[in-house]
Amino acid sequence: MYWHTRRKRWSLRVAGRVADHLPVVALQACRMVVREAERQRCIARGQRSVHAWIQGTLVAPPPVDEAFVEIAYSPWYAGHFTRRPGFAPIREADLVVFGRDGKAWALVEFDPQLESAS
Repeated sequence: MYWHTRRKRWSLRVAGRVADHLPVVALQACRMVVREAERQRCIARGQRSVHAWIQGTLVAPPPVDEAFVEIAYSPWYAGHFTRRPGFAPIREADLVVFGRDGKAWALVEFDPQLESAS
């Protein structure tokens, strides 16, 4: 799952191919993937590329409430997905809801030691 910047929708990939572009999506049992070599090429060229995404099982999107935290990814700030605000690393989540505005919200457990170090 990744945000398609021109379509302003989430691109859903199945078996490596884009299956659909959706305005709102939710995935459970999520794993965040970042291809570091492609991230480094992106930084060197100063050009965006699809090198980071979230994998999981498609589910019906629930309403986002205060239990969710906003997450994001930027190749220029970190080599992993992060909590917003701050830069606590996020590598997996129980559930991620991808909203119409291009933001992603996750149900995730945080390690207090990592949280205070960021």
